[in-house]
Amino acid sequence: MDRFTELKTAVGTAALVDAHAHNIVAVDSAVPFLNLFSEATGDALSYAPHTINFKRSLKEIAELYGSDLSFDAVQEYRSSSGVESITGKCLKTAGISAIFIDDGLELDKMHGIEWHKAFVPFVGRILRIERVAEKILDEGSKAGTTWTLDSFTAVFVENLKSYPFDFSLIAAYRSGLEINTNVSETDAEEGLYDVLRAGSPARITNKNLIDHIFIHALEVAQNFDLPMQIHTGFGDKDLDLRLSNPLHLRNVLEDSRFSMCRIGSFTRIIPIFQRSIILGLCVPSGKIWKFIWTSGLAVPKLSFHGMLSSVKELLELAPIKKVMFSTDGCAFPESFYLGWFYQYHALCHFNVVFFLRTQE
Repeated sequence: MDRFTELKTAVGTAALVDAHAHNIVAVDSAVPFLNLFSEATGDALSYAPHTINFKRSLKEIAELYGSDLSFDAVQEYRSSSGVESITGKCLKTAGISAIFIDDGLELDKMHGIEWHKAFVPFVGRILRIERVAEKILDEGSKAGTTWTLDSFTAVFVENLKSYPFDFSLIAAYRSGLEINTNVSETDAEEGLYDVLRAGSPARITNKNLIDHIFIHALEVAQNFDLPMQIHTGFGDKDLDLRLSNPLHLRNVLEDSRFSMCRIGSFTRIIPIFQRSIILGLCVPSGKIWKFIWTSGLAVPKLSFHGMLSSVKELLELAPIKKVMFSTDGCAFPESFYLGWFYQYHALCHFNVVFFLRTQE
């Protein structure tokens, strides 16, 4: 009998809160199923079947579905079963009891927030603040609104106050995480005019304007005791890793105006950032930041050794109460299942090793 059965059972049966994920899409969505295994696009996506992640993950999905071990067989099972059936199977097997969905990532034929509520007891929304600002500008453009920084900011803040949800920031993909907490109104207003001159649909990439809306969103989040989730990326094509290192956030964390704000859930952390994040943000100078959390490891994309090492390093360095679970599931129900499956096995293995070491 496995002496660690009780430990593994406890880890495997815990009701999970998925702190960050995205919408599931319809089976006939234009989003290619290969994107489950890679975020590559164009010709580069054709190399996805030649990765260890593809071969290993396909095996796990085929076993879950009871289908033949081939990409075509899994696709046939998905098509014949329907998205509702496979979503129920994936989320139930993963033991996910709540999901917080960032629906700011717009996907072809994605299901709305309400649709997901049929599969888990609770579904919350994560409001992407850049998309809120962009929609305000687009609606204003249709209505012929003449914006000033003050009038835009007032509408933006009122919009945030009307949503009792977590907020999220994707500045890492636009202008970087070195936020200027004292950006001037003159610079922010010029940034607003730059965006307006570019026309509709609006896409906010001006750093001064992003810094401005982030600071105001952080004030709202703190006043309503709402978390602010900050993306750090995963080496995506539209991301400059040099600018998305979370250590750039130190200015925000040390600003006394936001001392009570709950900042965290750094989604999709890649291994090269992990140690610096933990040491630089969670345990700076021997002191623990009170309202910082880390989550969303890139576990499924790693080798087994990489998975174990990532979880092991995170739990060895960071306070356990600061580690949150998230799958960063996106488009396909299988991404939620795989996000759980590999983190579960890595955690079980780490717990067993940790238990043995403490008995020595």
